[in-house]
Amino acid sequence: MNLQSALYGSLLGTAVGDAYGLPFEGMKPQRIRKIFKRKTDYHLIPFMHGAMVSDDTEHATMAVQAYIRSAGQPEKFQQALQSHLRWWLARLPAGIGLATLRSIVKMWFRLPETGVFSAGNGGAMRVAVLGVLARDVDELKQLVKISTRVTHTDPKAEQGALTIALLAWVETHQSDWATMQVMDFVLSHIQDNDLIERIKNFQPNPRKGVSGYIYETVPAVCQIWQQHRHEPILGLQKLIEWGGDTDTTCAIFGGVVGIRYGQTVFDGIAGAWCEPMLHPDYWQKLATQASQVQKTAQPQKPLVWANILILLRNVFFTMIVLAHGFRRLLPPY
Repeated sequence: MNLQSALYGSLLGTAVGDAYGLPFEGMKPQRIRKIFKRKTDYHLIPFMHGAMVSDDTEHATMAVQAYIRSAGQPEKFQQALQSHLRWWLARLPAGIGLATLRSIVKMWFRLPETGVFSAGNGGAMRVAVLGVLARDVDELKQLVKISTRVTHTDPKAEQGALTIALLAWVETHQSDWATMQVMDFVLSHIQDNDLIERIKNFQPNPRKGVSGYIYETVPAVCQIWQQHRHEPILGLQKLIEWGGDTDTTCAIFGGVVGIRYGQTVFDGIAGAWCEPMLHPDYWQKLATQASQVQKTAQPQKPLVWANILILLRNVFFTMIVLAHGFRRLLPPY
């Protein structure tokens, strides 16, 4: 599969999944059914028909930027990713996870160990793109380990992130494999029997939905991927119906299925993007740059966001999120 199109598709799929799931984040399945008539009405700003993304998309983008800056060289990749995370926090993002926040604060103080013991989703949010960029599984495991541990040191976080990265790697490099063949390959690299059992037998909580615990998020995504690998929109709909951490589950799923279907499916439904830099044109250019870096193994200065625009965007985004929070205080219950 062409690297440039696969990476662009993964970034676009992550963004569309993020935008689809964001209005429903943290909601119980029953409440989603009552409030929203269309489960895929992903417009965060209904009166503007505008789609916005959260930290899930930004983390995937930063992972690509770090790869471009380092050409995948492990030590340089870690330094580049930490640099992007530090300046990302300086732009006051909304909805940042506590473990990620604590880790980035450590980065600002230049502490040698920045990750905190947490099994959150931070690592899994930014690894589908690494599955596209890594040349082989050994390189992938090394990049996933670095990417995860800069913020999350619980081994569960790394195992969960590796699961998603392996799915993405297969979709990029072995796209003709049957679904069960893919899952057998992925599970053969997982070293935690608890995670393996959860992936095989996952059932969503019908009352609370899928939580932000990585051993719920990753099994949920794997379950939907197996059922709707070739039906991206139906997969997103199902994850939204399950409720809970919908922006993250949809973003991770979108990042994997987008490798194959991003340009054919997600390009046509991107809608009106209310983003100053995180726009399909930007990801297209970033994917082109990353493919050049992989071919030459020579680092480049990655395309970056305009800091002041992103800061203003984050202030506006926070206001929209607060408005959604107040809306949820109203009936129907």
